[in-house]
Amino acid sequence: MDGITRSITLEAETSLPTEFGTFVVKIYRAPNGDTSTAIVSGKTEGCHDLPVRVHSACFTSEVLGSLKCDCKEQLDFALQYIAKHDGVVLYLQQEGRGIGLGNKIRAYALQEQGHDTIEANTLLGLPVDARTYDEAADILRDLGVGSIRLMTNNPLKISALKDLGITVSGREPVTIRANEHSAGYLQTKREQMGHLLTLSSTIDPKNNRENLPEKPNKTSQRPLVHINFALSESGLTTTQNGSQTAISCQADWQRVHQLREKYAAVAVGAKTWLNDKPQLTSRSDRLGRKPQRQPDRVIFAGRHLCPYTPVNRRTFIIGKSTTEQTEHSALINAADHDLTSPLRSLYNRRIDSLLVEGGLTLVRSFIRQQVADVITIYVKTQCLETAVRAAAQALPEFSAELCNARHFGDGVLLSSGGHSLAVPQPADQAAYG
Repeated sequence: MDGITRSITLEAETSLPTEFGTFVVKIYRAPNGDTSTAIVSGKTEGCHDLPVRVHSACFTSEVLGSLKCDCKEQLDFALQYIAKHDGVVLYLQQEGRGIGLGNKIRAYALQEQGHDTIEANTLLGLPVDARTYDEAADILRDLGVGSIRLMTNNPLKISALKDLGITVSGREPVTIRANEHSAGYLQTKREQMGHLLTLSSTIDPKNNRENLPEKPNKTSQRPLVHINFALSESGLTTTQNGSQTAISCQADWQRVHQLREKYAAVAVGAKTWLNDKPQLTSRSDRLGRKPQRQPDRVIFAGRHLCPYTPVNRRTFIIGKSTTEQTEHSALINAADHDLTSPLRSLYNRRIDSLLVEGGLTLVRSFIRQQVADVITIYVKTQCLETAVRAAAQALPEFSAELCNARHFGDGVLLSSGGHSLAVPQPADQAAYG
């Protein structure tokens, strides 16, 4: 990240104990006299994939405890995160997204009259977001950081830092819970400002178990869809000898089988069904205990003939089948590759959550048609950048750099919500058979 002139001066630094941990605090001054703060945990020089939060000051929440926004929660989250994982929080004096405290209070007064945050700023003749990140970029260069994983829900912040020459290798989502005062504000940020605030999947850091995402609104009339699969570091779903089991480690297989017992059904595409003959069950040898339940099976057959043996679980064939229907199976006719109708049929048959395990043709169909709520990818590598690159290679439609990446078992687990997925494409460009 060298090659751009630094415009800031380091004025002072000290070690500061806090409720979150002990940090090195550095004060930088810009030519216009503004000061910015770097809160540092661990080493920064030459570090890659370093967790970084670029945070703008918020007097109302951080000092007064206002419940109208999520700023203090984001700051606390970031400080706790770097205390545990090392990293940097850059604290910039850009109150009210850069409009200043006085104008922010004026905007709050307009919001009390029923205007949202964007309308309030517009009525005051102010920009919706007046922040700049030149000083943040200069501080990161002064700290010698090689590349960062930005702690943010705002994709525009990622773009701004990249434009300033910062290498952003990925994103760490900042999970925030809305309250009765902030719900409208967060909704505006999500729907009108593009913030990625609806990550549907969370990982419990105490036991590495994945929580079932929240279900879509009932008006959607389709199951919640969770895409999950494994990749090699080269972006392949199989190893060189064609074996899939060699990609996932023991911890990941346990995670997969925990997911299977939580979802109403597990789905695969025709080629996966015909080539791998998957059981699509939650097994005791993977869980280390007896499964709590077993999922139904869904086979997206498309134009392929996918014979199957009836089992004591429901089996749904999307397309055609060589086996007659039984009391435990059903054929859902699909004349084309549009997923809307078959997903609605599954939903009407009490399939309210669906775990999609592959192959990539089927996965791309869900992504391209924007009917995926969450995606998790296990990549057999210890390098976060390699994992993101592998996911981007396997799924060009997937904004891998915006996903959450963390070391898991013997590899890296990538996870993201539907906002990182593709713009909808016609069904005829998204075949699953």
